Amino acid sequence: MNNKLIYDVGLNNGDDTAYYLNKGFDVLAIEADPTLVSSAHQRFKSAISVGQLSILNIGIGPKREVAKFWICEEFREWNSFDKEIASRNGFAHHSIDVECLPFREVLDEYGVPFFLKIDIEGHDHFCLEDLDPDDIPKYISVELSGINDLIILRDLGYNAFKIITQNDHSQLQLHSPHKFPSLRAMLRNNLKIRRMLQPSWNCIKRFSDGFKPVSETKEQWFFSFGSSGKFGEESDGSWKTFEEAAFLCLAYQFGHTHYGSPSLKIWHDLHATQIEW
Repeated sequence: MNNKLIYDVGLNNGDDTAYYLNKGFDVLAIEADPTLVSSAHQRFKSAISVGQLSILNIGIGPKREVAKFWICEEFREWNSFDKEIASRNGFAHHSIDVECLPFREVLDEYGVPFFLKIDIEGHDHFCLEDLDPDDIPKYISVELSGINDLIILRDLGYNAFKIITQNDHSQLQLHSPHKFPSLRAMLRNNLKIRRMLQPSWNCIKRFSDGFKPVSETKEQWFFSFGSSGKFGEESDGSWKTFEEAAFLCLAYQFGHTHYGSPSLKIWHDLHATQIEW
């Protein structure tokens, strides 16, 4: 692992990369949209010239190939290899051809980073699947799509988690912490959803008996809407066990957080690391 290196997989407008560079890290940014890559080359000309930043205009996929990448013309955060994601809300969209590489090839060439940020709208799992459990980043964040992301990270060896809301970069909280004193109680009150999620829950061996409140941290850097924000120990709140994070994840899916029912206007990153409890 290279302690000075961060991967920004899903560069987008570059605001997260700007933060990482400001912290003194070397950055490898990956972005499939050539228009966003061109903008980043102008914005980060200085960092590129001194070798602090490298940008790869590629997609991440299961194999080397040229694939159709869909551009969401009204909201580029939804650019995706999945047409359904790029066309959400009936937004105008079009496809371009993009070269794709397996994430393993990128890791082999550039090394394992200290922090790995992944946000590539539907292809995040291709990054996770190519990680070696014996050589994983110290910190990782991935756009949360469901409980399976949490299980994959646990199986890679991570044991501490945070669910960070991307709208304001605060840690997800329950709307009413005492309404469901345990994960079992929440599931009993949501039997229909429980049946839908049962295959995932077969991987969970024990349940949380409670919930720990999150702490607050002050933001000292402006992050635009859609940025991943701070990472590691500087991200909001305290680390949660696997069971506590699973509790929060399902609470959001069931509509029991302060955001109410899940919405396309609200999304979260799942952060993970390894600690001694």
